[in-house]
Amino acid sequence: MISQAQVRQILTPWLGSPLLNALDPLTADITGRLNGYSIRRGTDNLADELDSLLFRGVRGATEGSMLVELPDGTFVRVQVEDFAVMADELMFLCFREFPNDGEHLQFLRDYSLRHASLSALRALYTRFGAQQSPKELSAIVSVVKSCYPPFRWREWLK
Repeated sequence: MISQAQVRQILTPWLGSPLLNALDPLTADITGRLNGYSIRRGTDNLADELDSLLFRGVRGATEGSMLVELPDGTFVRVQVEDFAVMADELMFLCFREFPNDGEHLQFLRDYSLRHASLSALRALYTRFGAQQSPKELSAIVSVVKSCYPPFRWREWLK
């Protein structure tokens, strides 16, 4: 089960606690959607839904300014492209809970080809690494390091 606290933990560096407190109903909705995610329900567009929900929520809560107070007290303007990154980070909460079987491995492989998803690659590397060849793992590392900034992968990629 994914908790609302886990959702808040992922979003806090991006949106700060004051804004997240105002967005409590939104984080509850996101938590429910993540917990309902299944590869069998054809919910391939959940990341897009989360992106839109986050954008609308932040725009509404900031009255369109998109200014957010971060945990260190600084204010930044959230960029439109940041919402896709936040949504992808949230998707990892689902991906890491997948059963370690061939069906979910194949789903993540396919998903990572259709979507620019670091979370899918992370799950393939960390959760399903034992089911892949060294060459496949090396390819994942190469893609991650060449396509994503280090702050998104340095904690889990060796």
